[in-house]
Amino acid sequence: MTRAALALVAAASVIACAGAAKREASILVAAVDRYRRADSASKPAEAQTVAAVSCTDTKVCGAKRACLAALDPTARALAIKDEVARRITDLQERRLAPDSPEAQALPAKLDEAEKLLREGRAKMPDCEKQLTDLQVEYGV
Repeated sequence: MTRAALALVAAASVIACAGAAKREASILVAAVDRYRRADSASKPAEAQTVAAVSCTDTKVCGAKRACLAALDPTARALAIKDEVARRITDLQERRLAPDSPEAQALPAKLDEAEKLLREGRAKMPDCEKQLTDLQVEYGV
């Protein structure tokens, strides 16, 4: 193979990789945007959608990791909050005894949800920065 042919193959490979990275970045940005717009009840499922985004590009994978570090604790917190709300309804409708171990555990569950929400909020700026970097680099 001639030098010109090798250069052409190398250039085509670089362009193909850049195209794949741009697609991955676009999919990740869209998935995180859907998470942001989702109501609280839908956020855990949308976080799973972000987790399911495949990546091969180092920068896209790094952004995905950063975003999941923020989204996962937030989604877990919201699921706990919903569980506590259901159990409070059970208490109000007398389907759960106030002195039961499950009812007694509700304040600790709320504390855990609050801790997870703080964790998610603290990690969100890194996610935002990395997504912005992807948008600038790949024009998505």
